[in-house]
Amino acid sequence: MPHIRDFLSRFRPAGTPGAGRTAVPEDRRRELESELVPVLTMLDGPSSDCADIVLAAQLDAEQLIGAARREADSILAAAHEQAEASAAELVQREVTAARAKAATIAARGRTEADAIRQRARERLPVLTNRAAALVRELPDLSGAAESPQRPAQDGPADQPGHLT
Repeated sequence: MPHIRDFLSRFRPAGTPGAGRTAVPEDRRRELESELVPVLTMLDGPSSDCADIVLAAQLDAEQLIGAARREADSILAAAHEQAEASAAELVQREVTAARAKAATIAARGRTEADAIRQRARERLPVLTNRAAALVRELPDLSGAAESPQRPAQDGPADQPGHLT
């Protein structure tokens, strides 16, 4: 039995009787251009508007960046001024503290010096009497070995700690 395909192939169109079919091949490019040119032409207006919008946005961005840089410079300058003022204040506090400490040390030194002077005043008579007694006990080296003995003095001069 013949296949159905063979049976149907008998009914295919064979073309018009007469000369053979001679046709120009389709120009697909022209067909696409004719379809797309009107659409692309409509996009020209929005495209130029888009370029204008992009240019305006770039100008706005440059202005914003410039303003931000100026503001940052201003903030930085203020921060430098504040840092200098803080440093000066800190230095002033340290100088004041150092002066107060120096004044305390100087006052303590004056107190100690006064105490030493007082002790020296109190001890001076005793030390001078001792020195005088030591000098009296030294042998006479002036060459006069036969000089008479000094007479002993009665009274406070013989006591140590008394200056004659």
